[in-house]
Formats: sequence, structure tokens, C-alpha cells
Amino acid sequence: MRTCAALSLFLVFLIGGCGKNDLSKNEQPSQTAAVADVEDIRATQKAEKVAKTVRQKAQVSEKAEGSQDLVKDKVSVKKTAKGEPVIEQTGEASSYGQGFQGKTTAAGEKFDKNDLTAAHPTLPLGTKAKVTNLKTGKSVDVRINDRGPHVKGRDIDVSQGAAKKLDMIKSGTAPVKIEAKLPSSKTSTGSGSTSASEEPARNSK
Repeated sequence: MRTCAALSLFLVFLIGGCGKNDLSKNEQPSQTAAVADVEDIRATQKAEKVAKTVRQKAQVSEKAEGSQDLVKDKVSVKKTAKGEPVIEQTGEASSYGQGFQGKTTAAGEKFDKNDLTAAHPTLPLGTKAKVTNLKTGKSVDVRINDRGPHVKGRDIDVSQGAAKKLDMIKSGTAPVKIEAKLPSSKTSTGSGSTSASEEPARNSK
């Protein structure tokens, strides 16, 4: 009789313990999902905030374009298939190269005309962006490491290496689409105040 009672207690304890373990296992995925949702919301809010600044600058830039107005300037936030926010901008691109070789960029790096980099007035330094030439369909992935352009009516300055990929060396300028993924706060290199291309007499071509 005592053996049966002891066995019954053991079974109750075992079942109860298994139930708790199962509950704990079930709670973990939901907690992970909740954390992911919060991170997604924060990333989207950050992208919307940056997009607002980009849009304001683009509106000022478009007013100064005149005959260089190659495409209607637009800025919006979209999401990838994985739900990552992307700032999409259409505007005018120019390039800079030999005249600024070796000069210090806003990110504190030495400018190399052959690297796939770009200067943008408002996107955070360290941002990775896909730039597409809307005339040719050619595209290139660049990293924003400088501030510019410093010529009115332009929205992004790409390095000579990137300009070759975009097939815009001859024309000097091109209508482009910029798809930018913001860097995490840990990898961002700051806002930057000076740039390799910050010279009033520069010829952006």
C-alpha cells in the first residue's frame, strides 16, 4: 500500500515537473518574438526619423536644380522581404575623384577614388546603400563615408569607382535611386562635420 502511495506521489511530481518544463519552453519563443518586435519598431522609427531629414534636404536641393533636374525627388521608407526598413530616395547623382584623392573624409578615412563609397548630406555615416542609374539600370553597392555634394541640386556624390559601375563617367551626372539600410548605433561612425569634398570651387564630375 505504501509502495503504491509513494509511486503515485512520484508520478504526480513527474507530471507536474514536465508540465512546468513544457510551459517554460513554450514561453521562450514568445519572449524572443516580443523582443524582435520591439527591435523592428525601433528600427522603423529610426528610419522614419532619418527619412524626414533626408526629405527636407532633398526638397531644398530640388529647388536649386534648374536644368539639372533629371528626376522627381522622392523619399520614402519601405521594407525588405525580411521586414528591414530601407530609405528609398530618387534624385540626382554626381561623382568626385582624382582632385580629392587621399583627403580625409567626414568619417575620418582617407578618400580613395577607386573604393565604392559615396558622400551624402544627411544619411548616417556608415550607411550601406544600393545606387541604381535610372537611365541605364546599372547599380552599385556603396558605403556612405563622406558629406556632400557641395554643388547645388545634387543629392549624392559617388566615388569614381562607383561612377564607373553606374556608367556615368562620361555624363558626369545621372538620375538615380538610392536604397539605404541604416547602420546599427554600434557601427555608426557619427555625423561628421568636414569632408574630403568640402571645397567651394570643386568641379563635381
